[in-house]
Amino acid sequence: MSVAEVPKSYVSPWLIRFFWPIHWAVMKFHFKVRIHHADRLPSRGPVILAPTHRTRWDTLMLYEAIRKAPRFRMLRFLTSHNEVARGVQGWFVRRLGAFPINTDRPTPGALKHCREILQSGHALVIFPEGNIYRLPPGEVHTLKPGTAWLSLLVQRDLGDDPLTIVPIRLTYSDRFLARGSTADVEVLPPLLVPDYAGRPRKEAIAALTADLQAALGDRVNDAPRPVVDAIARGEAPPSMAGSPGPDGRHDAA
Repeated sequence: MSVAEVPKSYVSPWLIRFFWPIHWAVMKFHFKVRIHHADRLPSRGPVILAPTHRTRWDTLMLYEAIRKAPRFRMLRFLTSHNEVARGVQGWFVRRLGAFPINTDRPTPGALKHCREILQSGHALVIFPEGNIYRLPPGEVHTLKPGTAWLSLLVQRDLGDDPLTIVPIRLTYSDRFLARGSTADVEVLPPLLVPDYAGRPRKEAIAALTADLQAALGDRVNDAPRPVVDAIARGEAPPSMAGSPGPDGRHDAA
């Protein structure tokens, strides 16, 4: 499917039946997965799960948290078009509720489908960093404002029904996961979108984005993705004049 088409999310019933035993075995025997505060995941109603994004395994880690929540819910995932277009994992996630968005140029169709999912009372996963950043534990990349913008728009659609955003920190022992890697999935206290909806639009978007960013990381790293990827591989980062340094700080003039 091209990104110009209107995306629709789809969960394959037969694949779910096939997928769960494999998912259970991978989570139990391939990785060491620890879930923290799964009880904070809402059992019903519209909710945005907003995790950090460190690897293409993140989707499966979120399903492990959902398995341990008070009530199981199927998820829909808004992911970059690159992630659903390639490889075996891309094939799977497209059939487990993922649909693409061009993070540089979001299409109206993708945003419309997000609104439809939430208006129907379902759970939607949005990675607010916008892409995979293999950052050290405790760091978060500068968030895009789109999650807050969409949340406030949907809250207006919902009226008195509250929309909830649940920040989730995904922390791994290794930047590139391998057999035996440890994964910590920490479900953080929810943010209630109605608490921001009464403010002027720009102020509300800025405040909600800032609070979500503070929940997802103790330190903000705004280094470009090529720099982050090079450091994760143990390589010298590419030279980018005027760009932030490897630690995300801009060089002094």
